[in-house]
Amino acid sequence: MKATITPRIRTIDLGFEQMMVFDGGRGERVRVLVGATWLTQEGEAADALLEPGAELALHHDGRALIQALQPARVQILGEPGPARSLARALLRRARRWVVRLQLGPVAPGPVC
Repeated sequence: MKATITPRIRTIDLGFEQMMVFDGGRGERVRVLVGATWLTQEGEAADALLEPGAELALHHDGRALIQALQPARVQILGEPGPARSLARALLRRARRWVVRLQLGPVAPGPVC
């Protein structure tokens, strides 16, 4: 018996000019079902305009941003996997620590 892997599909509705940031991974795809969107991805020089029926494969691991140019429904399709899940969890934790460590300058204490 051959095991089949069911892709993970997330469907998101976005209002006019609404944005969504997500951690995308190489091999995941963004599909526009309704509306038009603008997509930019960390590590990618070019942005993409996606219209209904368009699909774009992500080429890099990292953050991606989708903005609806009109009310839109998009899907993010990806292959689930334990290694990818672990890598994303570690990446999220690392990003949280970077944010925490960059809270701004610390007020100097008294000099003894």
